[in-house]
Amino acid sequence: MSTAAENVLDFFHGEAVADVVSLVSENPGSVLTDDNLYDRFLDHLRKDIAAFVPDLSTATSRKKITSEAFRITRFKTAIDEAGKKLNEDARKSINAIDAKRRTVKADLEELAEDARRPLTQWEKQEQARIDYCLSIIKHIEDCGNGFIGGEPQPYGILFRELEEKIVINSELGEFEEQARVAHRIATDKLKAAFEAHQKAEADRAELEKLRAEKAERDRIEATRAEQERMAAESAERDRREKERQEREAVEQKAREERAAQAAREQAEREAKAAIERAEREAAAAVEKANAEAKAVRDEAERQERERMATAKREQEEREARERDRDHRGRLMGEAKTALMAQGAGEATAKKIVLAIIAGEIPNIKMEF
Repeated sequence: MSTAAENVLDFFHGEAVADVVSLVSENPGSVLTDDNLYDRFLDHLRKDIAAFVPDLSTATSRKKITSEAFRITRFKTAIDEAGKKLNEDARKSINAIDAKRRTVKADLEELAEDARRPLTQWEKQEQARIDYCLSIIKHIEDCGNGFIGGEPQPYGILFRELEEKIVINSELGEFEEQARVAHRIATDKLKAAFEAHQKAEADRAELEKLRAEKAERDRIEATRAEQERMAAESAERDRREKERQEREAVEQKAREERAAQAAREQAEREAKAAIERAEREAAAAVEKANAEAKAVRDEAERQERERMATAKREQEEREARERDRDHRGRLMGEAKTALMAQGAGEATAKKIVLAIIAGEIPNIKMEF
């Protein structure tokens, strides 16, 4: 069967499924003047919704919910437009028709909301799940930067949080791998920072040791100086005879002190250089970890943008197909009405429209 013929069959599908839907499709204004017909039409739509059991875990079921809500909204629009036409043609009954229009509009809007409610609830739950997953990833990244709840924490608490308290499993869904990558990066950053901290502590301890050794040498030197002073006093009587030896001893002592002072200063410079080197290495490790974390976030954001663009494009394509179906249906309806105005019966008029669309009548065609 050709695509055009399929569109025509879709146009008359309501008549095969339910007479009341067919009547409303062909004459939307009929429900505004026939309360019994409107009640049967509304009951039929309600039964259709009640008969459908959605499975929100599948994209097909969610699309079905959207399609059903859109179908009801189209009925609402068609009936409302028909009501406007009736209002123009029958001013005497305008108040009653407007009241019915408001009733129909309110009923069908409520019904459309009822039809979409499972998807709306699912969307809220899905957003809550996504927010929870992102909060877990943010918590992991904060631990890698040394924070829990916005406050800096000791390394022991941070390691226990990452290794014991934070659980990454399939409950995170599509965010599981991103969480695992963030966890590895955070753990590496924390380990690098901890190692740098330990090295700095060791360097500080070494510096303290050097200072203690210097103090001990100073104490010994002071003791020795005091002993020498006492010996000098006791040997004052022999000072003249021992002047040359004492002068040489003093000069030798000065040389030793200068050598000791130079050694101490060299040790202090080396310790300071070691501390500065450790700080530079720690800063480089943190910068590298931050760069890797940023690359992961940028990739996740790029994938999310691509997903949203694809969803938008699919939605626009579906809307274009619906507009095309409505346009074809309206033109074919007008053609059938025109044939009936020329004396053809409804069934004959439908067959003629079908034949034209199928190209079975030479030299005649319909353009949409």
